[in-house]
Amino acid sequence: MSKVFEKALEYVKNEISSNKSKKTLLQIEFPEFRDGDFIVNLYIDGDPPLLGRVLDRDIIEFTPKIVRHIFRFGLLHGCTIHRIGQEFYYVRDGKIVAVIGRRHYAASEPKLFEEISREIYGIGGERIIDIDKPLGWSKALKMITKL
Repeated sequence: MSKVFEKALEYVKNEISSNKSKKTLLQIEFPEFRDGDFIVNLYIDGDPPLLGRVLDRDIIEFTPKIVRHIFRFGLLHGCTIHRIGQEFYYVRDGKIVAVIGRRHYAASEPKLFEEISREIYGIGGERIIDIDKPLGWSKALKMITKL
């Protein structure tokens, strides 16, 4: 999966290096990169840039259980979580590293993109991290380091 993310990131770097003004165009029209269930078709300009997926329809409803899941998942990744409207932002070291919405999600790292796909949206396999159960931080740290 990380190959599709890295291929999309390489595409973005090549496009921007040839013409900085393409950042805006890439946010409006971004080609689709596909590898099995994983699709990258979204670019969000930033530092770091975010790559992600726009879905055909809303596939998650922000119920209290899902919101709790999103918050716990972010905390396990060392992020602070900010909810603005219908989007959740994961922030680490003062930088946005991921965004989660009803019809889209994006991340700054291939591994984080894959885990959000799987753990939040159920794309690319079954959940590996059972964060809906209460657990201690030491167990959570062990789970993260295994991934």
